[in-house]
Amino acid sequence: MRVLQKLPLATGLEAGPANRYSLAMLNAAFRKLFYWLPPVGWAAAIFVVSSLSSPPKTPGFAMGDKLAHLLVFAILALLIHRGLAQERGLSPARARWIAFLITSIYGALDEFHQLFVPMRTVEFADWIADTLGAAAVFLTCFARPEARTLNDAADEPG
Repeated sequence: MRVLQKLPLATGLEAGPANRYSLAMLNAAFRKLFYWLPPVGWAAAIFVVSSLSSPPKTPGFAMGDKLAHLLVFAILALLIHRGLAQERGLSPARARWIAFLITSIYGALDEFHQLFVPMRTVEFADWIADTLGAAAVFLTCFARPEARTLNDAADEPG
């Protein structure tokens, strides 16, 4: 916010008392963008890859594609939780559950979307792997009530 106060000509906002509310709103908008752009971008990347008729090859061992699903959707769950953890009035437990549910539902929608992609098929096992990725994040990182959020850990020095 100090940068905005020093650059009134560039932003059109002056640092006076009348515009403090505007600066706070601008700061809140940047904060939301910072926390919500990564999960939206990751979900878009998943959509793009699942739209390909011949997706990138996964590791050459049995169940390699399921492992890829698990990892990709675990990352999505982490990013969604990170965004939800910043929302006011949302308890950590509720943020964990919502992140889990959104990720699982997005996995189901991703599989449904593949019905309309040439040379792609819907696999129930892929959705299970997607949901297991979300569950792994939920259970490993956030299941304990005393567990810290990602942002708490990031704020500590060291």
